[in-house]
Amino acid sequence: MRSLERCCVIASLILIALAWAMPAHADDPAGDFTKIREGMSKLAPMVGKWRAVALFHDGDKLTENDGTYDIEWVLENTYLECRVELHRKGDPSHHHGFIMYVTYNPATQHYDSTYLYTRWARRVTETGEYDAAVREFRTKAFIPQEDGVHGENVHTVTDLRDPNKIVYTHYSRYDYQASEHMDVQITLTREQ
Repeated sequence: MRSLERCCVIASLILIALAWAMPAHADDPAGDFTKIREGMSKLAPMVGKWRAVALFHDGDKLTENDGTYDIEWVLENTYLECRVELHRKGDPSHHHGFIMYVTYNPATQHYDSTYLYTRWARRVTETGEYDAAVREFRTKAFIPQEDGVHGENVHTVTDLRDPNKIVYTHYSRYDYQASEHMDVQITLTREQ
């Protein structure tokens, strides 16, 4: 029994030492958490509840979706979490959604956005930058075999000039296409 007690005491001391060795925000010698918060503060206008109108473009065909965006801080303001629900205008049975997490990466000095979708198991990650002169958040990504066969290059522009209205525009080009096209433009109007 004594050796079991000694093992428990030693294990407890090891766990305490490991907990003390974990980095804390106050002990941030590289300033990473400070840099993350500085980067994320530029995206603060996105926080809130929004009504969304999405116009999907497919050649000459235009499909309108309505929905909501709920954007809030998570993990001590390290990430923005965006919960999105969209449905075809007048037909809630045709719906989809996604969750997006956005953070600022001090190592690359860019933003990282990760999307998780309803009814699709893939995860999409974009990198981005904020242009303070025009108050735009821009991202880009390459999605290998997006349609199961072809790779897709995408980029987005999110206009943050109006605190009560955000305009998100998404462009794409499959690797067999010569030029990119606008896929969707989503206008968000602040509810709260």
